[in-house]
Amino acid sequence: MKRMMPAVAALVLLTGIIACARKPVGLKTHEPAEIYEAVASFYDFMLRRDLDSFEDLHEMRARFEDQSHWDSFLDTLLPAMWERKFERNRILEWQVLAIDMNEDQTEAWVKIWIKSDDTLPFGKVMTFSHRWYNYRFLWYPAEIKAPKPTIIEKYR
Repeated sequence: MKRMMPAVAALVLLTGIIACARKPVGLKTHEPAEIYEAVASFYDFMLRRDLDSFEDLHEMRARFEDQSHWDSFLDTLLPAMWERKFERNRILEWQVLAIDMNEDQTEAWVKIWIKSDDTLPFGKVMTFSHRWYNYRFLWYPAEIKAPKPTIIEKYR
């Protein structure tokens, strides 16, 4: 019996760690299609790119309407990642969880789940809301809103 206690404790700990790394349920329907396609294109482009480096700076900035929206995006995303002890600031996986459009269909808040490669093999995860706006029939990304990190999010 005494031999089984460490094994059971290890199994419970392993199950808890795996549960923390599980991806949440994503958006079942891709409606409205225009905003979903813009978000998918943006985050597919951002995969495995360093957000705070100068390597792909001009390509990334071209996805925004102007410099102020690019700065707003970085000024809201990077501190949220740093609060959660992200070090590499790279996105390995992403998923759209929800899209909330306003009444006149010119602005949307998209709830996003991302996974970084900071803590191998599970990765660090973060869920946040990303504001998108429609300008001249194109959807552009803007700032994000991330809730305060929990203790588990900080040190996982």
